[in-house]
Amino acid sequence: MHRRVAVLVSTLIIGGCMSPQAGGPKLAGTWAPDSAMLGGAPLPIPAFNGAKLHLTDSTYEFGGDKGSIVLPSSGTPAAMDIIGHEGPNAGRTILAIYRLSSNSLTVGYQLDKGGARPADFTSPAGTQVMVVHYSRVP
Repeated sequence: MHRRVAVLVSTLIIGGCMSPQAGGPKLAGTWAPDSAMLGGAPLPIPAFNGAKLHLTDSTYEFGGDKGSIVLPSSGTPAAMDIIGHEGPNAGRTILAIYRLSSNSLTVGYQLDKGGARPADFTSPAGTQVMVVHYSRVP
């Protein structure tokens, strides 16, 4: 299960590298997970096996999972669609939200295939919503 979670996280995060606002912080770069929650419980960072999220303007890579990201529209919270092309999430679209500052990124992922995009950055017990906090790697 930890490998599946790591793959899902990488897929979700890497997808969005564009700036949410002109002149604002950029998603593109390398991000290391600091903390994570899944279904209301802490997910230990060692479950990610040292993987880091690598984002470009339109792609992501995380622990062997590769794909693209789409930022559907502006809004609060900002939305992100993560589309897997290679690895465990190939052929899958993960609905997510994100919050970005210069050196931190928080992503809320809906890991349930039929679930709705998260509305906020909480991970309620009994759900497949995962929230990961990342720090930019210099």
